[in-house]
Amino acid sequence: MVRYGFTQDDGSQKQELKLRSVYEPIPENATTSSAIYFVTDDQLGRLENLADNPYRVEGDGNIVKEIQDECEDSDRVRYPVYAESDARDDGVPFDPMIAWIQGFIEEELNIPSAECTFWYSGSRSIHVHAPRFLTHTQLTELRRRAKQYCEKSDAELDAAIYKAKQQFRLPGVTHRKSAGALQKVQIDPSWQNDTIIRTSSNDHSRPDSYLGMLEATFTPQADGDDFALTLDAPTENEIETPVIEKTKDSVAIADVPEWEMHRGPQFSPYALATGNPRSVAALEVKGGAFAREGKRGGAPMVPARFFGAVGCDGHYTKNAEHAPLQLSEGAGKDYEKWVDHGFEARDYVVIIGGRSRCSIIHSVSKAEALQTGYHLIREDGGRQAALTYLSDEGYSVGSSGSTSSSDDEDSSRAESIEGEAPTIYSARENPQTDAEALQQTAEQDGIGNLSYWEIRRVAHRLLRYGWEPSWEWFEEQYGSEFDPVVTWTQFRSIVEENRYHKYDDVEVPEKPT
Repeated sequence: MVRYGFTQDDGSQKQELKLRSVYEPIPENATTSSAIYFVTDDQLGRLENLADNPYRVEGDGNIVKEIQDECEDSDRVRYPVYAESDARDDGVPFDPMIAWIQGFIEEELNIPSAECTFWYSGSRSIHVHAPRFLTHTQLTELRRRAKQYCEKSDAELDAAIYKAKQQFRLPGVTHRKSAGALQKVQIDPSWQNDTIIRTSSNDHSRPDSYLGMLEATFTPQADGDDFALTLDAPTENEIETPVIEKTKDSVAIADVPEWEMHRGPQFSPYALATGNPRSVAALEVKGGAFAREGKRGGAPMVPARFFGAVGCDGHYTKNAEHAPLQLSEGAGKDYEKWVDHGFEARDYVVIIGGRSRCSIIHSVSKAEALQTGYHLIREDGGRQAALTYLSDEGYSVGSSGSTSSSDDEDSSRAESIEGEAPTIYSARENPQTDAEALQQTAEQDGIGNLSYWEIRRVAHRLLRYGWEPSWEWFEEQYGSEFDPVVTWTQFRSIVEENRYHKYDDVEVPEKPT
């Protein structure tokens, strides 16, 4: 759980008297967020009981601070790793500020700066977010290292930020000291001062949730579920019992998701299918397939994070939780299709299953997986709402009530029908994803209204349809300002990065001259 802060009219910060789940939407007008607190069931109950009167505790504190203190005392806090220089107030240009932070991250933390994201605060600071989490003890060590680095290199880093209960500015927040003109925005470390300021003066979206914030600041190396908790790797002599071999009660809180993905109750797309509608599940793959001796006859399982799932009987559900996904065995069954597709960690999947044990399996984007999960678990939603959403997105969902699938039903909407050239259509009037909304802005208001990172996001979406149609779309948007070399370079970097195997069939042509 996390705690959010709000900027008052006089410039002071006031923290909310509430801890919120990392999955919850970020409150409107929140400007800062805390570290992550792993709250016990007992603590959660106390928070709920005192929600209406958080000051009803012994002493002069409140229940939220009391829970924070308890989590700190029992090492149940994880701090995102970041570095900051606010030397702009001293007249220092952005270039040396960025260089100081790059040196600190690489020399003291042994983290390549290429794995980090760089941000301008909208006022005097440059921030760098690294895809790591620290314990409280490690945070204290990080403060010592920051001070030591400044002394030996004459750098100006803010070491005071490495402390308990520290709040940090959210992406997209307008800085009060800029008179409402500048926002915290992601930058490229090679940019000059004027480019940074110009980018910050544009309007940028804020993340929807704390996990969305992590994925914005950790991109591309990690997602919001990946907890890299140590500065230093264990020594060769440190041999611990594997997490999945422990009992759940003996597993550290940060390791519970790993345990649940291998030892928790599995989700079966086929259970209780007779006489019932099909099951639907939206999930993120977290690892390779495994089997548990004596469990479901050694059936193949896949560790997964479920955004939402509803079983055939309509009662067995998964809602924002970690668990194994069970796959059917046999010729043409789900495990064989899974292996043939080559799914791996950080892929996003929707599976529609039933009595035939031969499911419709789609590789989808993260946004589509989240939306499918949302439609499954929302109060007025369910399986039909999720299937309607998927159908509207262009995915085959089969016939109503059918539990069979075909090769066509396994293919993604990003693939063209055999014999037809892939086509990119204009964004819909009511975009279903953030990327489609950005595409709509480019088509209706001009691509110049998008930032560098927003344009790349649109390119990520369109390249699923192929190089040529994506090229034609960008050429149409830019008109006489279209630059073939720049476009080719950006397209190639996306296709060759290809962490999610979305572009396996996209061939990079020769570089234009």
